[in-house]
Amino acid sequence: MDYIGIDYGSKIIGLSWGSDTLSVVVPLKAIRPFHSLEQALTTLQQRVAEHPCDAFVVGWPLHMDGREGKRTQEVQRFVDALKKAIAKPVILQDERLSTEAAKDDLAFDTLSLKRSKQTKASGHLDSQAAKIILEDYLNRA
Repeated sequence: MDYIGIDYGSKIIGLSWGSDTLSVVVPLKAIRPFHSLEQALTTLQQRVAEHPCDAFVVGWPLHMDGREGKRTQEVQRFVDALKKAIAKPVILQDERLSTEAAKDDLAFDTLSLKRSKQTKASGHLDSQAAKIILEDYLNRA
């Protein structure tokens, strides 16, 4: 099966594409900036046309102790809208520490404020996090 991994954020949505048959996961161009959920879903539909998938794997933001929080509610609203907009299964994947792992993967230089802002604004970090979320799902499936 082929999947699109999603790291949902209120300003940037990180995306990745992966295949369990090919054993590959790659980051895609993030959706940024978006001004409404409808706009984000329209852009996502375009990405699905470019990178077909059988299902979505969405990062599920939990606190370190496993509790759900405010961001979990935001992601749930996105998931509900996604299910209505695109008729494909949606799988929720624990995303704890995925952004930290993405920073490590990108050799993120926390001492360089300029690079930090550029990496964050470009959506590269978010798509790298989506890649890690999808890899985690495929490794556990």
